[in-house]
Amino acid sequence: MEQKKGGVSSTAVAIIAILVVATAFMAWTYPRAVLTIPVSFTLGADVARKTFEVPFMDGAVQVQVTVKSGGALWSADIQRGNSTIFTHRASQGGQTTYTSEWITLGAGTYSFNFATLGFGSLDAQVTVTAKGGLW
Repeated sequence: MEQKKGGVSSTAVAIIAILVVATAFMAWTYPRAVLTIPVSFTLGADVARKTFEVPFMDGAVQVQVTVKSGGALWSADIQRGNSTIFTHRASQGGQTTYTSEWITLGAGTYSFNFATLGFGSLDAQVTVTAKGGLW
């Protein structure tokens, strides 16, 4: 029987390739913010409309509204074309946070709308986070 000297076995190469692919997949689909909107106003109504991309390996997004101070009525929705995929309305004040469930989406471009109505001031931040894969 002939013995190899100093070479790398095909099993080791396969294991390394699997680890590289798994690590790349997890890094690509790790949860990350795809949209951040600071919201600050003193009186009246305000609307912010932004678009965001969901990468092809990500399949879910989560909306988080963090009210730092003040209070207002607000609504958030995600649309694609003429279809509304997600909507939430609330009245929040003080230091509170709303976090949605994970919303299943396909890859593509979406429109995010955040509207506020208040008679005082509001200081908040809206974040849309995308994730995919094993997370």
